[in-house]
Amino acid sequence: MSFVELDDNDSGALIMVLASWDRDFKIWAYSFSYWQLLLRSAPKSPQDLRIDVLFSNVGRVNISAQISGLSIEVADFESERNRLGIGEVPDGQFKLLLLNCGPSYVLATQCQWHEDREWLDAPPRFGPLRGVS
Repeated sequence: MSFVELDDNDSGALIMVLASWDRDFKIWAYSFSYWQLLLRSAPKSPQDLRIDVLFSNVGRVNISAQISGLSIEVADFESERNRLGIGEVPDGQFKLLLLNCGPSYVLATQCQWHEDREWLDAPPRFGPLRGVS
């Protein structure tokens, strides 16, 4: 996993890498009414950790249900919006979080992650997600 690196993408805009993992992730939970998106990576062996990534206050999402490898980068919205085909944005202090340098992205105000040794279907450390049964 890597943290906070500056990189240049194809458009020449600087992006900040928040975190990255060489693991497969799936959409684990999405609560439209509470604007939360949880991605989860299952451990492949007993030594591996379960990884949860929670996006909060999600305003827009463009991702696949399964993601092979995951890198989360903060990008400049104005320089990336045309490349990604993003029109109007909901009001708020959203960050453009690119997944694997795009075109997948999440517009959200927060992104946090947690690694643990819990079993696959255990609730996330962030607590039960409201609106998800």
